[in-house]
Amino acid sequence: MILKNAMIHVGDGTVRQGDIRIRAGKIAEVGNNLEGTDVRDLTGLDIFPGFMDAGNFLGTQDMAFYAHDWNENSSPITPYLDVWHSLDPDELSIQELYKAGITSMVVSPGNDNILGGTCAVVKTKGKNINKITVRRDVALKAAFMDHVIDIYKTKGGPKTPMGMASLLSNALADPNEGTDFRSRRTHLIMEQVKRGDIPILVACDTAVQMLRFLDVVKPYPDMKVIFTLSYQADRIADQLKERNAAVILGDSSRSSLHCHYQMNYGQLRKMADDGLPFGLTLLGPDMSLGRETVFWNVSRLLQGEEDKETAVKMLTVNPAEMFGVSDRIGAIKEGLDADLLIYRGNPFEKVNAVLLETMIEGETVFSFNGEEA
Repeated sequence: MILKNAMIHVGDGTVRQGDIRIRAGKIAEVGNNLEGTDVRDLTGLDIFPGFMDAGNFLGTQDMAFYAHDWNENSSPITPYLDVWHSLDPDELSIQELYKAGITSMVVSPGNDNILGGTCAVVKTKGKNINKITVRRDVALKAAFMDHVIDIYKTKGGPKTPMGMASLLSNALADPNEGTDFRSRRTHLIMEQVKRGDIPILVACDTAVQMLRFLDVVKPYPDMKVIFTLSYQADRIADQLKERNAAVILGDSSRSSLHCHYQMNYGQLRKMADDGLPFGLTLLGPDMSLGRETVFWNVSRLLQGEEDKETAVKMLTVNPAEMFGVSDRIGAIKEGLDADLLIYRGNPFEKVNAVLLETMIEGETVFSFNGEEA
């Protein structure tokens, strides 16, 4: 298949007019004047890489929230867990994130544990868990917030922030490799995190929580830190830059529920312009808002911003690089998965832009007229 004459938003900040050849679920070629038998003329339309939610629990619970499989409350320190074993592809598909252009997601353990287990990157539609999985063990999930104390204060766990800091410090410092599965996997994951082979994805609500975490991990300069939710990241720009940390912004439509503070979007834009990697997630104080909030949050970030491709990067190449999957997704480049969005109008510029079609690995999973293909 050849998609011709579209405005191609590559994902790395560049835009070009051209054609895309799709073969066997991959982007086989990007260029001009491509020829073939199965050709679609997309003159006047925009094509984007599929968007990526950079950290969510969706797919690890049922729609009625009766099953909460994203949190293992047996201990506040469980780095040996793998969220993939809690993922249900049917429950993820039901969320219909692909109808908002989200074709992949970092599925993570929840925020109950200081160390909750490893994350996976998956596609957002499909029935076979193996086929929708892009990569497992892409990050270790952590939480350094008051919510952890609320969960464990009556279970013999930490009752204060200093208790959380002590438990995390001990988990990082313990080099012992036992013979049982949990010990061996804990050792493997913790060493990978400390070397920077995989990042640590840390949920924090406030700036002080983020600074506390950075203090605990100071002895590990190679560790790659990604903060998620991060409702007060704008307050600590210098410290984040010094640590070379990345930030995943949670749904900010109700951020004041968590930290009684309105984010300074101008400062966040400046941080992005200065090179701090940002990603976005639908996750926030109210999980039920789901896919409807993604462009609301983008619009707040873009106020007064002339370069709209900055936001495209936040939803594509930035998270793909953060989680080590840029060899599969995140851009419109030869060899990557053909996860593509066809829009009438640029959704980062026009509120009336329409998502006409979503492709995952070259297959149409949603079309505006035909709904699901």
